[in-house]
Amino acid sequence: MAASRSSNGSDKDVLQQKAPKPTSHTVPLRKTESVPASHPLSNLTDGARFDQLHTLMRNTLPDTLEKGVAEGVKLLDRLRDSMMPRLADDSDVKQFIQNIDSLRKGPTTSTTVIGVVGATGAGKSSLLNALLDQERLVPTNSMRACTAVATSIEYNYEPIPYRAQIQYIQKEEWERELKTLSQEILEDGHVSKEINLPNTDAGIAWAKFKAVYPTKSNEDLAKPDSVQGLLTERDVSQLLGESCEVQDTQAHSFYQRLQGLVDSKDRSSGTRKGEPAYWPLIKVVKIFLRSPILSTGLMLVDLPGVGDSNAARVAVSDKYMRDAAGLWVVAPINRAVDDKTAQSLLGQSFKRQLKMDGGVGSVTFICSKTDDISITEAQESLNLEEELSPLHERSEQLRLNRKALNTELQTLNELKANHNEVANSLDDKMEVWQALSLDVQAGPKTLASECEPTRKRKVTGLDQAQKRQRISGGINLDNEDLRTWSIEKENVCDDQRVVNPPPTLEEITTTIAEIMAKKKEARHEITGINERIKQLRKKLDAAANELQETEAEVTSKCVSGRNAVVKSNIQAEYALGIKQDDEVLAVEDEHYESEVVSRDYDEVARALPVFCVSANGYQRLKGRLRKDTFDSKFKDIEETEIPMLQAHCITLTEARRIADSQRFLGVMSQLLNSLAFWVFDDDFSHRMTTQQKETQESHLASAMVQLRDNLLKTAKGTMAEVQQALGKLIFHENMSAVQAAIADANETICRRDGVLRTDDWNNALAEPMMKKIAPGWERMFSQRVPSILKKYARRAFQVLNECHDKIDRDARAVPIGEAGLKMLQGLLSGYCTVFETHAIDVRKSFKSAQRKLNRKFVPVIQEYLRPAYVACAKERGYKSFARMKSTMEHHVDQTRFICFQASVNAVRNLLDKRLEKQEQAMVERLDEIFQSVQRDYYAVLVRGKINTAGAEELRQSRQCMRSEVMDILNMSDNIFRGEILECMNT
Repeated sequence: MAASRSSNGSDKDVLQQKAPKPTSHTVPLRKTESVPASHPLSNLTDGARFDQLHTLMRNTLPDTLEKGVAEGVKLLDRLRDSMMPRLADDSDVKQFIQNIDSLRKGPTTSTTVIGVVGATGAGKSSLLNALLDQERLVPTNSMRACTAVATSIEYNYEPIPYRAQIQYIQKEEWERELKTLSQEILEDGHVSKEINLPNTDAGIAWAKFKAVYPTKSNEDLAKPDSVQGLLTERDVSQLLGESCEVQDTQAHSFYQRLQGLVDSKDRSSGTRKGEPAYWPLIKVVKIFLRSPILSTGLMLVDLPGVGDSNAARVAVSDKYMRDAAGLWVVAPINRAVDDKTAQSLLGQSFKRQLKMDGGVGSVTFICSKTDDISITEAQESLNLEEELSPLHERSEQLRLNRKALNTELQTLNELKANHNEVANSLDDKMEVWQALSLDVQAGPKTLASECEPTRKRKVTGLDQAQKRQRISGGINLDNEDLRTWSIEKENVCDDQRVVNPPPTLEEITTTIAEIMAKKKEARHEITGINERIKQLRKKLDAAANELQETEAEVTSKCVSGRNAVVKSNIQAEYALGIKQDDEVLAVEDEHYESEVVSRDYDEVARALPVFCVSANGYQRLKGRLRKDTFDSKFKDIEETEIPMLQAHCITLTEARRIADSQRFLGVMSQLLNSLAFWVFDDDFSHRMTTQQKETQESHLASAMVQLRDNLLKTAKGTMAEVQQALGKLIFHENMSAVQAAIADANETICRRDGVLRTDDWNNALAEPMMKKIAPGWERMFSQRVPSILKKYARRAFQVLNECHDKIDRDARAVPIGEAGLKMLQGLLSGYCTVFETHAIDVRKSFKSAQRKLNRKFVPVIQEYLRPAYVACAKERGYKSFARMKSTMEHHVDQTRFICFQASVNAVRNLLDKRLEKQEQAMVERLDEIFQSVQRDYYAVLVRGKINTAGAEELRQSRQCMRSEVMDILNMSDNIFRGEILECMNT
């Protein structure tokens, strides 16, 4: 164990081997005790050196800090380039370059992983598409959710706007899967009758098999060597262990191509007959696109909603969960209305895993489909009847108004139709009389011409007019007389007589004038009716708009009211669930009260982010989903809360971005200060006599040895405290066997080593053990470790302060003392930041171990039970279930104490190794800090001339390099001042 290695001296040897032995040089005494005012370090004693950098470090805007980091990287590169020529012959230069290279690795953009979980139909894909401002991009697996793979979505830095990488499982993973599929499909060598039931294990296995091997028959699967033969299929073998890319410039075509690869629909609706589909072979899908919410390092991971039978996909999902900085739980809001929402959405084992991962404060609840609402039910359940009553009355009045307006409009339309009919009749009559006028004006015809024999009657203008005439019972202007006169005129040859002489031109003209007057009157009436119709339609449109706005206001109040209630309920129930679990543990665990600081459950509730969103409503308001028929119930895009969730995405990365940037700038500040001391020439050391310098060196060497030993003790003491806390909080309980779950063993469990699609018998068996370990595990890593590491940072800085105080007392006997020590005093605050940053880095390492190692208990139990699973999987025929039950009972009874203790011992050994490794890493980092401190103190208090062959040439070369470094340092404040001014202007 880590604590047991403190006496072997190995870590001490590391520090001793790496610490350079200072060299003594004799130089003449100089009496000046202050730094020249013109010197670059003249303000260092006041702590004003690099003040613009320090101002930037206090900034809390991530964009500004990241710009400062970018400028800092450029500055470090310039410093490195200026020192590289002296790398071979100067140990200080070598150490500085190592420090710069180590720091340069820091500003690489880290990723904030957010896992998105939710049952099938929760609307995860629609939610992600809306967040990304894409109509359709994230692929879905609507038919068989159990085969869904983890889909990560992150920012695309490549020129092609839409990219995806699809990784396929390894050959050995598919081989194991094929063996399992064969066992689930075949019963005594025959295909199971359940293959046609899509939700059974046999049905799912059959769908997978036929997807990859559509041309294979039942007989092919039943062959003894079928698995090896299937593995050698050319199309399949070329994919296993490989990956493929999908790239496109258009989102729609990109989605279609990607969906075609990952969709798990039935074969009848998939590819062409006989063509294989490879979705069962997919391990993970990674999508890359340019989106504002991803540009700051956010990665969204759509995790499968239910269990998967493929171990490779389960491992990928588990890794994403382990690395996730946050977890989004998505559920339809209709389900979230229940009082027990937060507790029902997160099962007991899930909440326990959340606690063991230290993720109680990293959960976000997202209630989807908020536009799916019944107004009647909502107003009753929310007691909104009184508040909404005026709006309902207004809506009813508007409906009545619209009904009355529609009735009036119908009457006007009928009246308009009548007037149009009259006007059309007048038009016809006008044509008849105008034709008659033309005939009369043409004058009488001769009797001979009129009596010429003809078989066909000549069509006159009057005939044409009468043919077009529409008799509608309107105004009668002697049309019958006109017709009689016309016929007798045409038959004049028969009896040489003319009856009813035609009207005169004057009579015709008078009649036409009367028709025109009546026609004008009719058109005037129609114009008036049209105007009234126009006004009515405006009123109808206004009433319809007002009604829509009133109903939208009702819907908005119901939606917002339900949202508020749901948010409050989820926050309260989430905190209550945590509290109830803690109270149960407090009763069962005697160490609980003495070790844990009580949670602020009100703060747990307030801090829980809850969003009630409508992805479809947002998309419609953005002009998308035009083919869908539903109407958006929102007037404003903010009401959908998608913009709020998008802003939340940006916020999720801000804390990390700020911390990473401030960490980098803090360490860089300390490094720049060290460089500033180093480039400072040997003004102070030249003031001492040889004896004074030897005395100073002796005192300084003694102080450095003591500092090194105390820092080493601090690291070892910290790890010993961690080790002690582990034994007390985690491994103090005796593990008891679990017998209650034995009766639940069945054939399916045995086939998959105890793992079902929706249940895990290994986890169920480990439940009592994990229930006892979980509270101590959470307290250990979420509370004790951070507390111990904060104390470590304070203790390490205290050790440095004590060392400085000793050096201060010893140095006052020589002229160098006061001025030099004031300069060194300015460095202490920088080293305080260095120790705090080191503690944060160690905390991150422990957090990684916290999440990784708590998942190592169950696999050990599963391995101990594997022989029983294998034996049970081979059982067939009559009373096979009884034999399986007997096998499981016997095996569990024989191994329960061994497997549980082995599980605990395995994790404890892993923790011991992790602590040992962590202690070594702490020692190495403390050595780097110690070397830096030692270099700084020797640079100020003991610096002499170089007394070697070619010393003058070497000195001149070094001085030239130091002068160049000094010039670069002098420019640093201007660089960071520019970033601050740009931020202020923005």
